Amino acid sequence: MVSVIADISVAGPSAVLTEHTLQELPKAEIRIQYQGSSEKAGLVVRECDFDDFESKLETDPSIGSYEYVSDFSDVRVYNITAGDVPTLVSEHLSSKNIQILEATSPSGDSNWQLRVRSPSRKNLADVLSECRRGGNSIQLDTLYSETNPPDEANFGCPSMDRLTDDQYDALVAAYESGYFEIPKGTSLAQLSQEFDIGPQAMSERLRRATNTMLESHLQQDVTKAKH
Repeated sequence: MVSVIADISVAGPSAVLTEHTLQELPKAEIRIQYQGSSEKAGLVVRECDFDDFESKLETDPSIGSYEYVSDFSDVRVYNITAGDVPTLVSEHLSSKNIQILEATSPSGDSNWQLRVRSPSRKNLADVLSECRRGGNSIQLDTLYSETNPPDEANFGCPSMDRLTDDQYDALVAAYESGYFEIPKGTSLAQLSQEFDIGPQAMSERLRRATNTMLESHLQQDVTKAKH
């Protein structure tokens, strides 16, 4: 399995601050500086009245306690402990060995924007399903192979979420080994040996994956053209 990097946005009962504080202070910009455990984290806060922010923390049921740590004029740092929250998003992620790389709530957004590293697409899909069953709103914005990161930071390919794990792994292996290059860097027979399937089955897997990707992107282009 090829590990993946994903950008996801999440809000709801399992995501602290999103149902109260962030909605009441839409201009606040918050970044998780560190996470000591699933319940404890350090926040870097800016773009808001800090007295107002602290008053919102006092009444936010998702926050059990907070501690003001330091002040840098236009930025403040807080330690927080989660309060009355069902299974936290961070707990869902850690249960599937998914690591949080970045966690921010940009100004004007009441969601958490997370960049995570997952050992497989299946682990990530399981977490998305678990969070949705818990009443959370969670969306996959970007997904790509860790071994082949995009050139642009805002690269996104939602159609990859429609691929099966086998199709995704086959496409990544084919691309990285030069199967789509001219001349080819590998043969269909060599790829099929890597996946322990026949050349015909490998060919069909690649065609289905390619068709899914093209179908999604072409439909997006048609929709944009109509608007």
